Amino acid sequence: MSFDAVVIGLILKDYNYLKGKKGVPNVSPGGPGFYSSYSYYKLGLKTSLVTSFNYKDKSLLPNPFKDGSIRIFNSQNSNTAVFKNIYKVNNINYRKQEIIFNNRPIIGFVPKGKIYHFGPILSEDIDYNLYKKVVKRKGLKILDIQGLIRICKNQKIIERINPLIDKLIGGFNILKCDTNELFFIKNYSKRTKIINYLWDKGISEVIVTKGFFGSTIYSSQLGKIEIPPFIPNKIIDVTGCGDVYAAIYAMARQKGYSIYHAGLLASGGSGLKTENVGPLKKSMSLIKKRVKPICEI
Repeated sequence: MSFDAVVIGLILKDYNYLKGKKGVPNVSPGGPGFYSSYSYYKLGLKTSLVTSFNYKDKSLLPNPFKDGSIRIFNSQNSNTAVFKNIYKVNNINYRKQEIIFNNRPIIGFVPKGKIYHFGPILSEDIDYNLYKKVVKRKGLKILDIQGLIRICKNQKIIERINPLIDKLIGGFNILKCDTNELFFIKNYSKRTKIINYLWDKGISEVIVTKGFFGSTIYSSQLGKIEIPPFIPNKIIDVTGCGDVYAAIYAMARQKGYSIYHAGLLASGGSGLKTENVGPLKKSMSLIKKRVKPICEI
């Protein structure tokens, strides 16, 4: 049993407060496992998701998760973790986050794939043995670092440098973070020193996203590559944009697109995602059309 894309990450029950905490939240499935796996599926890849959630909440998921188009391997039939994204009124680039963690880390079987996408939401939500197991396999391996620098304390998300980071990131080809998360990878004050550390660990491409300011990709072979933002026509929901970016980028690189072209597609696709509530709903042809004014791919 093998897949084009294997995502390892939680399905969450998201409460997205798009107009501040006093507003009515939009309740939907969420989490890196949800947004990333749906993106791969939407891009036409045979996709599986290794996760930990309550099967009763499967009713909340879109049809591809229900009819088997996205194959779910649920390692722990536990309560579904709850995540709250509280966005600041008139500043959707800023949010507070709270979580009710289910204390059931993802364990067990991981099918074979061409892409392995790790999307932790907390440092303890994926069993560390899975990292060691999967990085030894052939295939493109991408890690979204956000969860590895987070712990949960009294339902609050606290960012800190993970003392096990050296052991966990080895073996990955691509690492994604945002500007703030980059400085929680190592206790270095200079960005270049952190990037060099990641290159020395064998990570060939480091993606640093900057919201509506675009992104920068640091390649161990090509150096610094700037990727412009694609500002959406309307901004409805930015939740999951980083997961969408990472999935599109990994898919494009696995299929042989250049770093620059992969970055453009990821930036364009994640921008389009903000125009709707929920996961990516646009096809690759529409994403290519979106980036065409800058580059025809």
